[in-house]
Amino acid sequence: MESMNRKRFLEQYTYAVQNDFTSPSGEPAAWTPGHPKHWGQERAKIPLGGKASSLALSPDEKLIAVGIEEDIHVFDVTTQERLEVLRGHTETASKVRFCPSLIMNNKSGKDENQKTTRYILVSQSSPQEGRLVILWELDEHGRLVRKGREKKSVTVDALADKILKPLVTEITADYGWDHAEKAIRALDHEVRNTLRNVIRLHEQEDKICFEGELASFGSPTFSSDGKFMIYLSNNQTTQHGTREAASLPCVNLWDVETNSLQYQLLGHTDSVMWAAMSPDSMLVASIAWDGTARIWDARSGVCFHVLGPFGGQLWSGAFSPCGKYLAISQGSPKTYIHVYDISTGHPVSRFEGFRHWARSLAWSPDGTMIAGGERDAELLIWDPYTGEERMRWRLGFDNNMMRRFAYIRGVQFVDGGRKLMFQILDGTVEVYDFQSNLKKQFTRRAEDKIDEYHIPQMVCSDLGLLVVPDGDGVLRLWDV
Repeated sequence: MESMNRKRFLEQYTYAVQNDFTSPSGEPAAWTPGHPKHWGQERAKIPLGGKASSLALSPDEKLIAVGIEEDIHVFDVTTQERLEVLRGHTETASKVRFCPSLIMNNKSGKDENQKTTRYILVSQSSPQEGRLVILWELDEHGRLVRKGREKKSVTVDALADKILKPLVTEITADYGWDHAEKAIRALDHEVRNTLRNVIRLHEQEDKICFEGELASFGSPTFSSDGKFMIYLSNNQTTQHGTREAASLPCVNLWDVETNSLQYQLLGHTDSVMWAAMSPDSMLVASIAWDGTARIWDARSGVCFHVLGPFGGQLWSGAFSPCGKYLAISQGSPKTYIHVYDISTGHPVSRFEGFRHWARSLAWSPDGTMIAGGERDAELLIWDPYTGEERMRWRLGFDNNMMRRFAYIRGVQFVDGGRKLMFQILDGTVEVYDFQSNLKKQFTRRAEDKIDEYHIPQMVCSDLGLLVVPDGDGVLRLWDV
């Protein structure tokens, strides 16, 4: 039997739905007039000039931050102008997040009526050895706020030429090397790369940096009020060998206002996959491969519930909008979605409708539904309190080997819970309106070929601005 990989999937993939959304009476959903929308119909687009690795939208919808290789590029939503390039990472900037609240500063320092906006941005790089988290502050124009005296910018090529010219002159004149030989080209390449890296290291000097990583699978990095941030440290798996307690995975609670570490929450014995603060910022929940979920008091750092062990790896979670319940996604030996009452630590329901990992979960704003995306190209909606399935959406494939290359991610309720949005891994975004039983789609045409789809997840604002990084290296802006 022919094997399947990403390249072959993209060559063979044709969009088809096996199970579609339906109204309460069972009527299949119809397309919203004008949909599906394809490339070329977007509100605006931004050619990135490189492969996007991460994406974030500012809370006021004015700025877009995109990780491209080691750097983070900041764009203006209205004009699509590149405003700033943030340098500091020496490896790929794999995650970037805006703080959900803005900092308001006095413009003159005295006049209370003249305020300026400041944005807080956090990013993470993922090198082979260790990970680095950097906090950035941007001004109202999307420019980096530099601490201390203004520094003269360093140009790599100009500095490299100053270093290389006398060096190459000497080794060719005095030692008989040839200008065109491989060794000279290798020297040129290494010097320029080394300079780029040391300049990035220098850029870390006036910023808050720490070894660690941001939690995955839909983890909200910041509290809803923007006052706290969660990052993980020592989060390497222990499946290849045990470690001392002090070097086990740690959930760190960072105070954004004071730029200080509040608590280090220890207790997990394997990699933490998901972590978040409750909607009221009073609790921290963490979910890990050790098969447990932990609930912590954010004011004291005390763990007051250990849920599990569940007998297998846990992948993701989601707080209910009221903060009273926690959904927990178990990935092995079978996939279950557990719902627990946080106050009692007791189980409420267990949903068993998934065939494979479900690592993207979302509660409806009224708390009456949970939606989850699966690796097997399925999206399910169910009652969180009874575990009863309400709806199943599923892509259709003649070759079932293609399913795992079309898993569902970015599941979220928008427009006050009226609509459900999610993304297929190839970049296609689907939107379903529960009230009208109409659906929307933002995608490429069959003739718009791409050869890569390992792209960051789309982002969407509460006001309906959808930003999608596509496999052709273009960032597209749509109105939902």
